Amino acid sequence: MGKRILAIDDNVDFLSILEDMLKFEGFEVKTLSEPEKAEDYISSFRPDLIVIDVFMPGRSGFNILEDFKEKGIYSEIPKIFLTCLDDDIEKMTAKACGVSKYLTKPFENEELVGLINELLGGKPAYK
Repeated sequence: MGKRILAIDDNVDFLSILEDMLKFEGFEVKTLSEPEKAEDYISSFRPDLIVIDVFMPGRSGFNILEDFKEKGIYSEIPKIFLTCLDDDIEKMTAKACGVSKYLTKPFENEELVGLINELLGGKPAYK
């Protein structure tokens, strides 16, 4: 199997599509629709990269990553925010939380795969 990716989003239909797309590209993928379990999933799955939504019920992507930053954990794992927000304030907040890349929905599959490959040391992102 390829590199490990953990995808976190409250929309299970979106997660299913994302999982199929990333598996087709050769990645090993785990999905999580319950953001409050993120820390447990990461410690057991040990992903090479995390793809995470911003707005989810209970715990937002911001909350999860802020907790990681405060605890000093998982800073070495690249993180991509997938969100419908395209606002400079959210982008600055995401960067402060340790987000490597910020991609707005809807997105091109090639763009996401390119960002993943770039963050994992592969070929440059799709332009």
